[in-house]
Amino acid sequence: MSGVVAGCGGGDSEAEATGKITDKVLKVGVIAPLSGDRQPAGDEIINGLKLYLDFNNGLLGGHAIELVTAEEGDSEQTATAAADQLINSGVSAIVGVSNSMLVSAVSGKIESAKIPMLGTGGGPASVSSAVFTWSTSYVDDEPGEALGTYMKTTVKSGKIAMIAPAASGRDAVDGFRSAFGNSAPQISDGPIWMPDTYNPSAGELIEAIEAIEQLNADVLFCHAFGPAAVTLVKQMRASGLDQPIYAPGLFTEGTNLAQMDTLAEGIFTAHNYAADLANTFNQRFADNYRRRFSAIPTAASVAAYDAGQVLDRAIGITKAEGPSAQDINRAIGQVGTIDSPRGSWQFNQPRTPQQKWYLREVRRDGTQLANVLISELSTLG
Repeated sequence: MSGVVAGCGGGDSEAEATGKITDKVLKVGVIAPLSGDRQPAGDEIINGLKLYLDFNNGLLGGHAIELVTAEEGDSEQTATAAADQLINSGVSAIVGVSNSMLVSAVSGKIESAKIPMLGTGGGPASVSSAVFTWSTSYVDDEPGEALGTYMKTTVKSGKIAMIAPAASGRDAVDGFRSAFGNSAPQISDGPIWMPDTYNPSAGELIEAIEAIEQLNADVLFCHAFGPAAVTLVKQMRASGLDQPIYAPGLFTEGTNLAQMDTLAEGIFTAHNYAADLANTFNQRFADNYRRRFSAIPTAASVAAYDAGQVLDRAIGITKAEGPSAQDINRAIGQVGTIDSPRGSWQFNQPRTPQQKWYLREVRRDGTQLANVLISELSTLG
């Protein structure tokens, strides 16, 4: 565990200059992958939150903030251990969790501890009736739903092959099928399930690749993320499967673009953020993110940045020096509309964002590949 103190100091002149209202320091926990293959996803979360603190003089709601990080790992055991570590350290709120498959386990911990958590990765559709579990990201079935609604009007004949990991991809596939039409002939063959391995070998995907070949589909709907998405694209293209690919945004997010290289060109994705969105908030955010971290911002970066916005506003609403975690949680429900790099959004009844979704295509942007905004899709949540 490591702590980073931001915006600390004293004196009336500093308070006047920064908006600081108290010398009380609040701890905010961050659960994220801090090492290994998943570390780039953790960097996106931490960078997004740090950038908001940079913009806000290191303060949230007028309080100096100490960020306390904990290793998410890749299992329920490591993620719940991270939650325990942060709870025991006295955090007032938690931000993060990159892997949506771990959200339910972490949610159980924070609900018992009565500490608000703002999730910044996808969240399973099954999490419900939570009081302290919020998301500034999206629900896992929503990217599939956004694409299903769009493709229903654009793919009126032929076959669509649906490929996804058996467990982590089920929500995305269910969202796609429901929106496209469960009984539609284009998807009547049902999904092709691949192993739930974060970094599979080419051999582990042979069965799925052969099933795709046998289906003789015209279009591919693929859900995978991290190295699994890269390996899937490489194996499909090497096998001569050159059909158009439509996928949830994580498929080509972050470091995946560089690793897929030219194989990514022409892939369409649905996501709640595109780095080239032309609004004032995004232009400031994206420019500063690139300068500060030498990277293109992602949806996870925006979700963490917005988690900072939510906590800033909620802590301010409490009007307390050193508000309790329960005070902050109650105030989160009062924050209203958030002006975000992704566009304005607000929390809905299940504590997830009601927000716009966008269609992106991987194209050349100068000398680099980028997820280029094509159009708005729909508002979900």
